[in-house]
Amino acid sequence: MPAHIEHYKNHRIAIYSPGDHFAVVTPPGGNAVMSFPAGRPEASRLEGPEVCLERAKAAIDELLGSSRKRPAH
Repeated sequence: MPAHIEHYKNHRIAIYSPGDHFAVVTPPGGNAVMSFPAGRPEASRLEGPEVCLERAKAAIDELLGSSRKRPAH
């Protein structure tokens, strides 16, 4: 079970904390886990789950920003 679930820009972020913290992000309307170019958002136990959540939000922002910059065909 995730330790924390939050919605951000229609994406669902689930934070798991078995040892260190890691985030699983699913797209709007889906249950498939998204992959990010920089890898899964993570944070150490000392950094805390809030840092992991902020990294997940930054990954979503980066993904949405890069999709808006693509030229239309």
